Amino acid sequence: MMSSSLRLIMPITVLCVSILAGCQKSTDYSSTVAKSDDEEKAIADCSAMLPLKSGFSWTFETKVDQRTFTDVASVRGPIRVGGGDAILVETKRNGQLVLREAYHFANKKLELSAFSTSAKQWVVLDPPLTLLKDGAVLGDEYKWTGRLRIDGKSIDAHGLSRPSIREAVQTQSAGRFSGVRIDSGISAPLPNGDNIKYQTTRWLATGIGFIRREYLDRSARRQSNLVSFKMK
Repeated sequence: MMSSSLRLIMPITVLCVSILAGCQKSTDYSSTVAKSDDEEKAIADCSAMLPLKSGFSWTFETKVDQRTFTDVASVRGPIRVGGGDAILVETKRNGQLVLREAYHFANKKLELSAFSTSAKQWVVLDPPLTLLKDGAVLGDEYKWTGRLRIDGKSIDAHGLSRPSIREAVQTQSAGRFSGVRIDSGISAPLPNGDNIKYQTTRWLATGIGFIRREYLDRSARRQSNLVSFKMK
């Protein structure tokens, strides 16, 4: 007979595996840029790499298998999640929610506080996962050990984030930008042998934010390339 705790964990698995992501490099739109003296220096201000002001939005051309969609990620303003303050970035496709992420700036760090594909349920990272720090040098690694909290349940987890390289990203129509690639991943084993995984690659450009994103959409890799961005 299935235990009550396992019955509660199984829906969590479905939620999280649906946004399982890949950190493998794709070269459709990006190519490595030779590092200049300036690029070897530390990143001075991580908050400038992802401007999270209310009204800011990014429009992406997103490819899933052989299909192409238009996704719009918008900053929805400050929220409370997991007992802390964060800034909500909500991604919709044809008006339907596909992803929510809660970001947090604290102590000169850009952090991921929570994520979800549902409007009703958050996967909270306790503590938040560091994505980037002021003074970061490409190749730095931020190891993470903590717990995922979902609907009152708590699961041991571990993860890693790494600002790896600076790449030139040719967007669909917004131009060509030099962006810092950040690979991040969270993994949590479940009693039934499955794993909750959330692994994402983000390319961030100073003053613009997202210029490209990659993760899995259920069993298919989603590649989102910037078409345009809006500041208000």
